[in-house]
This record gives sequence, C-alpha cells and structure tokens, in this order.
Amino acid sequence: MDKFPNIDLNLLKLFASLYQTGSVTVTAETLKLSQSACSHALTRLRERLGDELFVRIENRMLPTAYAQRLAEHVMPALTMLNQGFELSQAFSPTQTHNFKIATTDYSSWCMQAFTAHLSQGFKAINIEFLQLEQRLPEAALKSGELDLACGFSHQPESSESLMRLTWLEDHYVNARCAQRGTPGPLNLQQFLEHKHILVTPWNESRGIVDISLAKIRKKRQIAIKTASVLAAPYFVQNTDYLLTLPHRYAQQMQQQLRLSLSPLPFKLPNYQLNLYWHKTRYQDPKLIWFIEQFQQFIEQTDTLPHQ
Repeated sequence: MDKFPNIDLNLLKLFASLYQTGSVTVTAETLKLSQSACSHALTRLRERLGDELFVRIENRMLPTAYAQRLAEHVMPALTMLNQGFELSQAFSPTQTHNFKIATTDYSSWCMQAFTAHLSQGFKAINIEFLQLEQRLPEAALKSGELDLACGFSHQPESSESLMRLTWLEDHYVNARCAQRGTPGPLNLQQFLEHKHILVTPWNESRGIVDISLAKIRKKRQIAIKTASVLAAPYFVQNTDYLLTLPHRYAQQMQQQLRLSLSPLPFKLPNYQLNLYWHKTRYQDPKLIWFIEQFQQFIEQTDTLPHQ
C-alpha cells in the first residue's frame, strides 16, 4: 500500500494506455508526449512499482502477470476518475462529444430521424452505434464503456440499476412474398403449415412468436434464423416463408420487396423501444443533455410514435 499514495496520476494514465494499445508510439501520441518522454516515464513507473510491467514481443508491448493483476484495479479506477471530472464540468454541445450507444440493427434504424436532427443543430456531437451483444449491458453502462443502450421489451419491466425511457411502441405483422400464394390473412392452421424466418438479435433459441405460440401449445417450423431485423425481409423473396416483422419496418419494405402484410392469427404483445442508462450516471451532464434532446424530439415529431 505504501507505493500508491504518492504515485503520479500521469504514470497510471501511461500504464492504462500501454495496457490497451500495446504500443509506445500510440501511447505517446495519445498522451501528447514524445516517444523519448514516454519511454522515460515507463522507466520511472517500472522503478516505482518494482516490475518490468511490459515486455516487447514481436514488436508489441505485452503486460507481465503483475501488470495484468494491476490492470484489474487501475482500469476501472481511472474510468471512475474520468467520470468524476466530467461530472464537475458543465456540458457544452458546441464542443466535440462522442456518444456510444448500444443498439440492434433495427433500433439504430429507428433512431435515424433523431440523428438527422442532431446533425442540423449540433454539428460537434458524434454518435457511435455499437452492436448490442446482450439485451441489457448493465456492466458496460455502469463503467462508461457505453453511454446508452437502445433495446426493446414486450412487457413492463423494472431494474435496480437501470433507468429507462420508452420512446416507441408498435405491433407486429405477418409478412410474405406477394407473388406467391393467395393474399389476405392466414388462419392459425395455415400460419403453422408454412415455414418461418426467426429473428434472434442475441442468438436466442426462440423469439416472442415462439413464446406466444407455446402458451397455446403450438409450435412453428423454422427455416432460417438471422440476427438482423433489417435483413430478414430479403429472405422472404421468392419463397413461401413467413416472417413476423415490426409493422413500422414492414411498411417501409412492403413496396420495395413486394411483401404482402396481414395481421397475425393469434395474440402477440406489442414491443416497446427503450433508451436505457445506468442509475449511477443519472447526474452526468452529458447524459442529461442527450436524454432531454431525445425526449423533446420524440414529443415534437410524428415520425417517432411514443407511449
């Protein structure tokens, strides 16, 4: 413990950058140092901690076992310090800011109108959409690795750690190739006689359609599974496959892909698109600004129906 009270914070920033990049050159550029100054700083850190920390192998600086153990504590601590400094500063949308938002392909598509709005009035604001690998990435939202997540739900939900803004509600429809078969609604028996396309954004074994059918002791046949809502309608073309699709997107693709749309022959809950953020960041000026802008936009435009 006696090593850390007097250690230079800049040396820990150097450690974090080297750990993440494995490059003295990139670290020097990131910290705005010369390579010589960066090397000298690394020498001081090695002497201070009594360990080599990084060894060069195949032109890359790899962490020692001690450095790996140290990183488990240093990296989260630096993230928390950065968040603390950000909270102490007023947010200005005229300065460059990056927002990292986890989405599915469909939820990012639904946010297009809002990002277009930001591009007109806030040119210094940048948005980075990242693939949502799990429905609610709580750890990444807490650490600051993500600012927000845009996901969906089919029923009211509550969370001890996440806050939520529901901004769109919509229903599902049945989509099929208009050039094959008789147009019009299908009854449940006809629906189950067809093979289906299953959309699983997180590689689930089944979706809301399968869950709802199971409640009435029915099961459908799956021909194709895909993680992409946006790509799914293309698999319907020139086939007899059925696809359960968000009505909002189905309408957009109906003419382009010659889809026949009809109601589903059983009860299926509506879906809600939600914006999530972590409760520990509820006073973050950056997030407050974004959420206020987003909420004002959906309240003032008809392009994003909301609850």
